[in-house]
Amino acid sequence: MQLLGIDFTSRPSRRKPITIALGRLDGANVLLEQLLRLPDFPAFEQLLLRPGPWLAVCDFPFGLPRELVETLNWPRQWDALMRHYRQQSRASLREQFKAFCQARPAGKKFAHRAVDQIAHSSPSMKWVNPPVAWMLLEGAPRLLDAGVSLPGLH
Repeated sequence: MQLLGIDFTSRPSRRKPITIALGRLDGANVLLEQLLRLPDFPAFEQLLLRPGPWLAVCDFPFGLPRELVETLNWPRQWDALMRHYRQQSRASLREQFKAFCQARPAGKKFAHRAVDQIAHSSPSMKWVNPPVAWMLLEGAPRLLDAGVSLPGLH
């Protein structure tokens, strides 16, 4: 089975591409076979359509904190949530997230997914340093569009 390690960016370019490590298992080892540098989202979308089976690891989140989704009254089902999320502009998302944060006490401004602390990851609603919310916006809906299987989600 082919393995893909995806180093994602929310604003790919030739200078800062989406970088893909392609490899395969060889016993207990992973062999790197190829390194791809994708300068734009259409190239990434083509990669997702490659015939399987393949297994990918992505460095972008696949979802938002339940508390945020419920507060904003957004869809609870993953596919409906991703369709709704992709329809939002970055400016609109930023304003909604800022309003959410401003209504919360100091030290607890961002909502977190259940695994954020365990994984030492940034909140997926964070729009700066790193802009994880934009990585979610540009990454996860493309997985949905490609029809890939996401255990537990889609």
